Amino acid sequence: MTDRCTRRLAASASAVLLIAIAGCGPAARPAESVPAPDAPASPQTTSPLPPRPAELKLDGVDPCALLTAAQQSQLGVEQAGRDDSSDELASRACQWDNNGGKPDNGWVVRLIVKRGADYALGSTSGVQVVQVDGFSAVQTAAPYQDPKANCVLVVDVAQGQSLGVQYLNLAGDYPGISHEVACQLDRRAAEFMVQNLRVLAR
Repeated sequence: MTDRCTRRLAASASAVLLIAIAGCGPAARPAESVPAPDAPASPQTTSPLPPRPAELKLDGVDPCALLTAAQQSQLGVEQAGRDDSSDELASRACQWDNNGGKPDNGWVVRLIVKRGADYALGSTSGVQVVQVDGFSAVQTAAPYQDPKANCVLVVDVAQGQSLGVQYLNLAGDYPGISHEVACQLDRRAAEFMVQNLRVLAR
């Protein structure tokens, strides 16, 4: 794996880790009273995100299959590397970039099978709920990177699972780059990925 690939995957991993811990607050104090036996607490089964149009399970999906050769060509990138245990959740990931070209465009996708997209609502980098091919996605930024040059989308594809897509312009050389522009570029790739996931998840 190239140094560029390693840096981009590491940067994306830090985004997932920070989003994962952003919602953690201080430990809860012990309850002062115990619920009555006839009123057991019911488990949380609803999501704060809008209902998804379909359930697209990520189990068994190859992350590098989420962009076709034609779509890579449209984005001006090629497959640069993969990681079968890319974060603390052992999520499988794939990266695409333009092999040192300019501007320095790159995308990383991560198949997060152990956590739903709603966890990203606690991101410390600010969040916005957007739509990606009909699915809700939490849009944010990696907190340890320049927010003007990156965007993170965590797409709500299935119960307890999410598709993490990050655009990163490491060199900061994309014309007029800003967080909004980075997110437009990220959504374009994420739309392709969700469209392909609809086929792969059948």
